[in-house]
Amino acid sequence: MSATVLAVALAVTGFLVTRESDEETFRKSAQRAEFCREAAPLDLQKSEELTSDKRHHIIEDLGKQAPDDIAEDFGRLAAWYEHQEPEDEEAARKSSYRVGEFIERVCDDVNIGGIRS
Repeated sequence: MSATVLAVALAVTGFLVTRESDEETFRKSAQRAEFCREAAPLDLQKSEELTSDKRHHIIEDLGKQAPDDIAEDFGRLAAWYEHQEPEDEEAARKSSYRVGEFIERVCDDVNIGGIRS
């Protein structure tokens, strides 16, 4: 490997290792506390009390606060609650998992169910 290629590879690797993800940045932000307060009703222990309409509004509100890299999934899931079209079901299911995973990683006290191992 030439010295130039090696230098570029090390620079790129260093960039990738030191660059924080939107999730990590959000986790450290002041917005996190409010986001997690709003996400709390989605916890598995509390979610039985939620109507579909209330769940929809929570997802919609959280999507407005979410970082750009996950906001699209919040939007897709909120849209699914509004119009449950069969052709959109698979995409909504994938977004639901990603949204749940994001919430659980950012909010330590919220367990969505079926996400954590």
